[in-house]
Amino acid sequence: MSSLKNLSNVISKSIKLLILVLLIAYIIVDSIKDYGGILQTFEALAPIGLILAGILFLEFRGKELAAHAALLVGFFLSAGTSFINSILSLRFEPFGLTIPLNVESFIELFAFIYLVLMVFSLFTNKETKQTDRPKDLVITFIIVGIFFYLRGGLFLSISKLLLPLISLVFGFPLATILFLLAGVIDVPFDFIFTVLNTNLLSIPISYYLFSFFAFYLIFGAVKGILGELKK
Repeated sequence: MSSLKNLSNVISKSIKLLILVLLIAYIIVDSIKDYGGILQTFEALAPIGLILAGILFLEFRGKELAAHAALLVGFFLSAGTSFINSILSLRFEPFGLTIPLNVESFIELFAFIYLVLMVFSLFTNKETKQTDRPKDLVITFIIVGIFFYLRGGLFLSISKLLLPLISLVFGFPLATILFLLAGVIDVPFDFIFTVLNTNLLSIPISYYLFSFFAFYLIFGAVKGILGELKK
């Protein structure tokens, strides 16, 4: 147990940064694929870009625990379960795995194990500090959470709020705003695609309401980001 706790001290900061950057590079490369069109491509890649920017910001501001936890939760949390499910899918006739493994499976398993151990080590070695959480950002967090809940239910709201919650706990407004923005940045691209390809009268009013409120949230997020950059 002591060796696990000391893992973050055994591995130098430069090596940890290198591994983090390589994992981010893997995510970028893995995300480059045919999404079927320009709008669909931006809809898929914009949230990923914002999340990665938030993670890098946390890392370069010295918040290694928050950065590693965000990377784990955002991209590799399901890798362990997926690998186990694949191993357990072994059958004897015909012999093989019904859920096959590939190179990506092992890369993501390594990332999952490394990040879990690193988060545990960083958590156990960090001193607990009281961080200031801007009241307006907490209120925004709650409002966005309600929006996610009304838009897609409890599971969507939880999945969208995990990353902002991590950065909010550590008191980093810019990363929190980037993570919150990542949850709604896909809406404009989906809205444009829907308007261009669907009879406007056939679109339910709820779609317009949620889309316009998402535009408002995006506007507020951009203002918040600009304000944080000026500090």
